[in-house]
Amino acid sequence: MRFPDDVPTLTDGEVVLRAHGSADVPRIVQQCRDPESVAWTTVPTPYGEDDAAEWLGTVVPQGWARDTTYCFAVEHAGRFAGSVDLRMRGGGEAEVGFGLHPEARGQAVMRRALDLLLDWGFDQCGVAVVMWRAFVGNWASRRTAWSLGFTFGPTVPDLLPHRGERRDGWTGWIGAGDPRRPREPWLVPPVLDAGQVVLRPWHEDDAAGLVEAAGDPVLRRWIPDSPLPRSLDEVPAYLQRVRLGAATNQRVAWCVADRVTDAVLGNVAVFDFEDEADDLTAQVGYWSHPAGRGRGAMTEALRAACDWAMRPADAGGLGARRLYLLTSGRNDASRRLAERAGFVHVGTERQSAPVAGGGFEDNALYDRLRGDVR
Repeated sequence: MRFPDDVPTLTDGEVVLRAHGSADVPRIVQQCRDPESVAWTTVPTPYGEDDAAEWLGTVVPQGWARDTTYCFAVEHAGRFAGSVDLRMRGGGEAEVGFGLHPEARGQAVMRRALDLLLDWGFDQCGVAVVMWRAFVGNWASRRTAWSLGFTFGPTVPDLLPHRGERRDGWTGWIGAGDPRRPREPWLVPPVLDAGQVVLRPWHEDDAAGLVEAAGDPVLRRWIPDSPLPRSLDEVPAYLQRVRLGAATNQRVAWCVADRVTDAVLGNVAVFDFEDEADDLTAQVGYWSHPAGRGRGAMTEALRAACDWAMRPADAGGLGARRLYLLTSGRNDASRRLAERAGFVHVGTERQSAPVAGGGFEDNALYDRLRGDVR
């Protein structure tokens, strides 16, 4: 196709896809100098107007002329807002790429732009499946793909080049007949007020508290296979796993923090969802930082998390009918905590709890039903 003559204009009434023009250069430079663009793309650094002019004058036109990469400018509110492209791989396969100007973020602009691009690719280019790849940690890109109904594949080590090194990559795909809506919920742990503590998402400033908990002999005694980070270097990967669990509808976890100081006091998580015909059962897990013991903090936190999990979905909760937890039969403190939070001892799982140093011991099984009186 000839550029710009054969580039179609696509619009949904709010977002427009069109051919790039020289007037876009200043905002392209702004976008490519933005720290998020530098972190998650391979744009040259430093980036100047000469780079933008070379890209617009050579790279983009060649992609259209050779039918290898169809790159569109995204326009929103009458201004250049970013770029999207469809990279043709042959055999009915293509890959999508996209980047947004910082002023356009947070307004669903890219979701609309990609919706237009996918329609055009499937309907006009004969594409059967579109692939998506992004650096691990690029949550904005992943959330956009999630909102469009992409199916996520494996995380591939060293998949993508980035300024002289290779980085792990997320993968996904969407087919021509797939619905354009999320395939599963993206869990966001809500901030919960629980008296002397607050349940909130984990963040980077909690690193020291996580490492302290990992080295606690009491915690290691009862949870010998805990994945907690043992050094500050391990914290980013740990937080990545926590966030990915929420993004894939597998696990929601809270930091239990002191209301006044925001210090780490523990963790509560809900996971292992079993949902059939709106009959949700889930497992609950928890651990306490030494600073959170002996003050009732974890009792308040566990009650708040379970109350939220059992709240109807239309009221902002998970809508769980039954929650259960497992704890070592010899862990009296944990068992008392479960009972204070409204759980009832219902059985024993023999030889199912790993023991520090090797071997297994019995787990006590507790559950709580919606409607139980605490």
